[in-house]
Amino acid sequence: MKHDKVRPRRRALFATLVAAALVLTLSTPLLAANDADRWNLTELYPSVDAWEAARAQVTKDIEQLTPYRGKLGKSAANLKAALDLNSSISREARRLWSYASMSSDLDTRESGPMGMKQVLGAQFAELGAKTAWIDPEVSAMGQKKVQNFMKQDKGLAIYARYFEKLDKQKAHILDAKSEKLLAQTALLTGDGNTIGTILRNAEIPWKTITLANGEDVLIDVAGYSKVRTSSNRLDRIKAYDAFFSELKAFEGTLATTLGNTVKSHLFNIKVRDYPTTLDAALESEEVDTSVYRMLIQEMNKSLPTLHRYLRLRARMLGVSDLGYHDLYPPLVGEIDADYSWEQTKELVLGAFAPMGEEYVSLLREAVDNRWIDVFPAKGKRSGAYVNGSAYDVHPYMLLNHQDNYESASTFAHESGHLMHSRLSSQAQPYPTAFYETFVAEVTSTTNEWLFFKYMLDRAETDKERLAILGSFLESVRTTVFRQTMFAEFELAMHEMVEAGRPITADSLDELYLGLLKKYHGHDEGVMKIDDLYAVEWAFIPHFHYNYYVYTYATSFIAGTAFVDQIRGSEEGRDRYMNKLLRAGSSKPPVQILKDAGVDMTTPAPFQATVKAMNAVMDQIEEILDRQ
Repeated sequence: MKHDKVRPRRRALFATLVAAALVLTLSTPLLAANDADRWNLTELYPSVDAWEAARAQVTKDIEQLTPYRGKLGKSAANLKAALDLNSSISREARRLWSYASMSSDLDTRESGPMGMKQVLGAQFAELGAKTAWIDPEVSAMGQKKVQNFMKQDKGLAIYARYFEKLDKQKAHILDAKSEKLLAQTALLTGDGNTIGTILRNAEIPWKTITLANGEDVLIDVAGYSKVRTSSNRLDRIKAYDAFFSELKAFEGTLATTLGNTVKSHLFNIKVRDYPTTLDAALESEEVDTSVYRMLIQEMNKSLPTLHRYLRLRARMLGVSDLGYHDLYPPLVGEIDADYSWEQTKELVLGAFAPMGEEYVSLLREAVDNRWIDVFPAKGKRSGAYVNGSAYDVHPYMLLNHQDNYESASTFAHESGHLMHSRLSSQAQPYPTAFYETFVAEVTSTTNEWLFFKYMLDRAETDKERLAILGSFLESVRTTVFRQTMFAEFELAMHEMVEAGRPITADSLDELYLGLLKKYHGHDEGVMKIDDLYAVEWAFIPHFHYNYYVYTYATSFIAGTAFVDQIRGSEEGRDRYMNKLLRAGSSKPPVQILKDAGVDMTTPAPFQATVKAMNAVMDQIEEILDRQ
């Protein structure tokens, strides 16, 4: 998958921040200030001392809220002053977390920023308790009084969505004393992912294998991800055996970490009186659970299309016994193409020409001004993500660029997040600047589509076309079908706990293995799934993110439609830019997509993506038959 990020759902402000701060517990020293391809974190804070001063000031600022307690309903002026102060504190808190967490990600071996984040975690839990009275007090005022206050003070207009969402969640908001107590429990949440992250990235004694060319490779997360794409099948099999056998050795602990996370979700629905964990997670983002279930339903109906692709993959790889270890090598051998970082920048910027000059120039500014940490480094966090939390600065992007098409596509993908964050922050006031999870991946997958079509148009040979078409099919497999499989696993896992059944390594293995076999056609003879791979769930950190993974699939599906709209007319492009990229959370996310041109409450977008996948396979088979 392209991303390895956390976008916590909306909760009480500091409960959200402490959960985010505790998600990543690895750390790093600060970057060298003169490295053009490394982050310049001094734009957040010029030094650790400045960060500490800002952190101390937040503690002082929070005390200024106390005089407003019990008085928000007295006047519009009181309500606005308290909300403005709370927003100011929130903005600084996000900036503090960004600095500490991104410092950590640059080198996970160092302990300095780990301490910074632990201090923030404790501080945010305390601050959350001290602000827990705000939501219940505003909710108790009632919409009639709130609307009257908004008429009296036009400055309250920026909080209209806050009031609207609060009213929708009214049944699940507790009294101030209970909210304060729940805010303190934030210190106890996030530990499952924290422990799992440390275990996978720092403490599992991963094996070293010797490849066919004599190279010794440590098969940790990064080494496994590298070797699984190798054209040498025996190397791949060796890497899979080494990686999954080590995961298997630690699956008891990893199952416990996942169980800890799911129990925290179960605790939330019990105290807030939601019927299920799925309802709790999606209702907070104003997404109906029918969208989640429709995704699983439509993709299960479309498994014959996935199986068609797997058979095509076997044909192109020249294997008669396709295995799970055959999923990641490219369908076409090495292409003589330049995907160096310098060339990748120009290709991606060229691909975004249909977005208009404003979009391209804003992205070039990010490229030229150290908003992107580009290359792998020892101890650096793997994967790629965008952190857009610092409203008053700019988004930051983490990459681990390799000189290949996949890395170029990843940059295109992450650029969608970066531009979405930037344009939303420019267009929206702070309270509505941060978009919800449901739309988070739409802009990134739209950019992947633009890059794919641009590169396909530039292809000069059948081999190049096959490589690009094959890469697209892999995107559909990994982003739509694989993430839907993850979503189905996540739902079943939560339903298992909701029914009173325990989460154990054995129960997770059984559940995951069944889904692996169903999605990959094991019983139909499409692909053989070895029982060892049942433990793959332990490799996926996203299962800790509370129903996040489904948005990868729904977003890719929406992106399919948006690309045709953007390339079709300036009107379509402008609607996408203004109704989606600049919308933030100014409307419910499903409505934002509908306003921008895609209705995700119907099966049509899901079916269109499957149709597009079949059309690409038609093109590939035509080329193969011609050859």
